[in-house]
Amino acid sequence: MKNCCILIFLVAVSVSCSPTRIYFVRHAEKSLDVKVDPPLTPEGAARAAELANMLKGKGIRSIYSTKTTRTATTAQPLAEKLGIPIRFYSHDTMPRFLYTLLASGETALVVGHSNTVLKMISELELSPSQKEIPDSVYDNLYIVSLKNRNSRSGYRLLLKETTFGKPSR
Repeated sequence: MKNCCILIFLVAVSVSCSPTRIYFVRHAEKSLDVKVDPPLTPEGAARAAELANMLKGKGIRSIYSTKTTRTATTAQPLAEKLGIPIRFYSHDTMPRFLYTLLASGETALVVGHSNTVLKMISELELSPSQKEIPDSVYDNLYIVSLKNRNSRSGYRLLLKETTFGKPSR
């Protein structure tokens, strides 16, 4: 019994000491043939699978998506690998959603759109290098790390910008 309590304590300490990260991506490549709520193309489905493979060991506990087919389908492979549901968020409650997510302390994936991903990062008082994501770009990955809670927003955040999968430029 004593060894079991020690093990539980060590696991709890190691989990609480790991940094919180939020991974932001735009949905993968979408069909241009369907005008309303387009699905992913085969290239987009492959990119979503690559994203899942890349993030499967990153400690993600929550996955968020808008209620569009292209964002949910981008998140689906990781949700299936990790056995966790996709939670839906709305653009009209974005600030509250983001700060609730930070307060949770959970590492998460957030799938958005070309016109929302950078807005979310800016809402966190971070400055991405781009001002907009071009319509033809799907490979950006933004990683926001929560270092501690002491800035104006209550958090000290760091932004790392990278790419994943086949270059889309």
